[in-house]
Amino acid sequence: MKNTYISVFLFIALIVGLFFLNNKFVKLCNEVIYRCDIIEDYLDSYEEDKAYDDAVALINLIKDEADVPAIYLNHVDYDFLKNDALKLSLYIEGQDRAESLATLHSVRSTAEHLRDLQTPNFKNLL
Repeated sequence: MKNTYISVFLFIALIVGLFFLNNKFVKLCNEVIYRCDIIEDYLDSYEEDKAYDDAVALINLIKDEADVPAIYLNHVDYDFLKNDALKLSLYIEGQDRAESLATLHSVRSTAEHLRDLQTPNFKNLL
C-alpha cells in the first residue's frame, strides 16, 4: 500500500511540474513574439537605435530564461532561436534592413513554432 501512495504522489508531482514548465515556456514564447512585434514597429519607423536596444533585451531575455528550455526542450530548437536573435541584433547594428526584417520574422516564426509544439493536441501526440 505504501508503494501505491509513493507512485501516485510521484505521478502528481510529475504532472504539476510539467504544467509549470509548459506554462513558463509558453509565456517566454509569447514574450519573444511580443518583443518581435515591437522591434518590427521600430524598424518600420526607421528607429534603429531603439530596435537595437530591444534586440539586445530580447537576447538577454532568451539567455536569462534558459533554465526551462534546457530541461524541457530540444536544444537544437532553442539554440536556433538564440542564434537568430543574435543575428538580428547584428543586422540591425549594421543597418541591413532587409536581413533585419527577414531574421526578425524567422525569430517570430521559430517562437510560434516552439509554442505550438507545446500545445497538447492529436498532431503533437502522434
